[in-house]
Amino acid sequence: MSKRSKESKSLRAHFFNDSIFHDSGELNWHQLVGKTFAFMGFFLLVYVIALYFVKDQYHSIGLWVVEHLGLVGVAIFTFLTDMFIVPMSVDILFPFVMEWPAVPLLLTMSIASSVGGIGGYWIGRLLGHLRIVKMFTSRFSVDGERLVNRYGIWAVVLAGLTPIPFSTVCWIAGMVHVNPHLLILATLSRFPRMVIYYAVIRGGLSFIF
Repeated sequence: MSKRSKESKSLRAHFFNDSIFHDSGELNWHQLVGKTFAFMGFFLLVYVIALYFVKDQYHSIGLWVVEHLGLVGVAIFTFLTDMFIVPMSVDILFPFVMEWPAVPLLLTMSIASSVGGIGGYWIGRLLGHLRIVKMFTSRFSVDGERLVNRYGIWAVVLAGLTPIPFSTVCWIAGMVHVNPHLLILATLSRFPRMVIYYAVIRGGLSFIF
């Protein structure tokens, strides 16, 4: 099997399959945008179904989050989620903080997410030679390196805005020694991302409930 065939097979192994990348290695923008909207729709659907069964307890849950977590807890959760490669998304917080003031909430989440991505970058840059780091990025190593090598710092921007794994791309950006100053700028893509997802989920939940 040729090297190109192996890479093509790798691209079909997970979310970044043949509908995301062309065989040439270029991103399929049409499918990437489509999957981004599908990702937001999926979260909205999950929230609608969940809240349908717990809508009477919804305000109690939100109150518990406010009293026990607050902005500091939200910041810590967002930071850790976007710094480390974990099967978790910061979006799980949104249904329970919809009654919070939007500006401080979104600023907190955006800053924490951006700083988390920068932390992930330095994990990759300083510890990328370790086996455990390579293990965490192994599922996306071929695709991630191709993405970063082809699009440079814009790969981080794309990951910041779309369902492409943000923390993983930041790790790989560190492993291939992307310019750290440009990386910091690229992580600012988490600001519009948080606003857009929040608006979509809030709009959907407000319309239904």
